[in-house]
Amino acid sequence: MPQTIDFANEALLEYAKRTIGRHRKFFFMARDEQSFGLAKANFDCDVEAGPDTAFGIGPLKPFDADPLRVLYVMQPFGEDDVDIAEARAIADGPLTNWINGPDSLARMRKSSVVKAAMRRGFSRSEMMAQHREDVAARYVDYGVKMLSGAQRIITNRLHGHILCLLLNKPHVAVARNGSRLHDAISSWASDSPLVEKATNAGELLAAMSRLPYEMNGTWYKASRPMDLSPSLPARDLVAHPSIV
Repeated sequence: MPQTIDFANEALLEYAKRTIGRHRKFFFMARDEQSFGLAKANFDCDVEAGPDTAFGIGPLKPFDADPLRVLYVMQPFGEDDVDIAEARAIADGPLTNWINGPDSLARMRKSSVVKAAMRRGFSRSEMMAQHREDVAARYVDYGVKMLSGAQRIITNRLHGHILCLLLNKPHVAVARNGSRLHDAISSWASDSPLVEKATNAGELLAAMSRLPYEMNGTWYKASRPMDLSPSLPARDLVAHPSIV
């Protein structure tokens, strides 16, 4: 099962070196150039670059939602240097972070027990595996519902950026220069017109002005219809029915 690991902690990095060295058949997938370089330099194993596994969800359809001009999806602590209050003073909008969702999202439900019994068996480990799978699906749905009504999204979260791409939502990714968020975008989404990068609150308006917008089934940029060439990924710039 794929695991995401933060190697910023030196003790954790040293532990990973020893563990991977003993394994001998370990395969490492890196989702950005920084992680790829770190793994190649430190780990005795095969290392390849690949996009975040969240892209495996595939294109998503938005839910019906109240329209919002701008939505901030921000975590308060991360590798960005953005003053959220300053950013919201420049481009006003509600602030959310879906890991702070209702407690009910993470609760064990009878439906998980029933599915585990039918698909996997009655053991506790199988029921917990089914429970974790269902909780992950609930959090994805919760994130999609949050993002669905927004015309523009400002985020400092990698998975906020990925969900925006899968939902066909124009967005600004705010993080410091050299951040893993910007590195991941440069590695896998640099050709997408749906995302612009900013490094601080002062760059938000300029980045937002470069984003495309959809009107009556046609995408525009700088008030001109966009020529959607076949080279654009299928998930980009697909007109969705208007949300009312």
